[in-house]
Amino acid sequence: MSLLAIEADYVFANDPPRDYLSRYRQLGRYVPEGSKPGAMAAAVYVTHRVLPLDYAHYGRLPAQSLRAIEAFVSRAQRFIKECARHTHVCLPFMPDSNLVCLAFNLVGNSSIDLANELVHRLHEEMRIDPHAPVQIREFFGSTTSLRLDMLDPEVVPQLLEQLHRTVPVVEYATARLLVLRHTIMNPFLLDEENGVSYIDRYFEFLARRIECVRCPG
Repeated sequence: MSLLAIEADYVFANDPPRDYLSRYRQLGRYVPEGSKPGAMAAAVYVTHRVLPLDYAHYGRLPAQSLRAIEAFVSRAQRFIKECARHTHVCLPFMPDSNLVCLAFNLVGNSSIDLANELVHRLHEEMRIDPHAPVQIREFFGSTTSLRLDMLDPEVVPQLLEQLHRTVPVVEYATARLLVLRHTIMNPFLLDEENGVSYIDRYFEFLARRIECVRCPG
């Protein structure tokens, strides 16, 4: 149950006395999934009626998403070669789920801070801006950071070698590498009926972003 438990901050937001917490902490903490709101249970019911849980119906959605992941990784590997003249790009890990990350470093750079700044600037045009309409964004993306001291010791040298950089021993324990993170869940990224690949369009967009960052103005 702990894996699925969610603490409702609004229930104990006013810092109640310790004896109150000990008596009432469990009150209302667990409820059957779908019991509130009723629309959630109704949505599950309707979805399963429209798309039964078998390979010929609902199964086509995750299957298409898996194809998109494979296409994304394949396109990323081509992108790595296309950028090699000016930017080191790599897949830190070959994905075994729908999460695919990309790491970047400009050719000739040896600073992890500058490599992270590059990723930060690439991400600027892919994040939600609360002061602008979401429709102006071509793509949305997120970032995450990799703590080098938490990775497999055999993986780190390979990762740094692909990025053509090193990390001084004194910085190693605190070094974090910022990467672009892609969660591939959309089954419509490969629009084969209309001959459109949004994955290809994304990497074209990413190439333009790198060029803008490398050659501002």
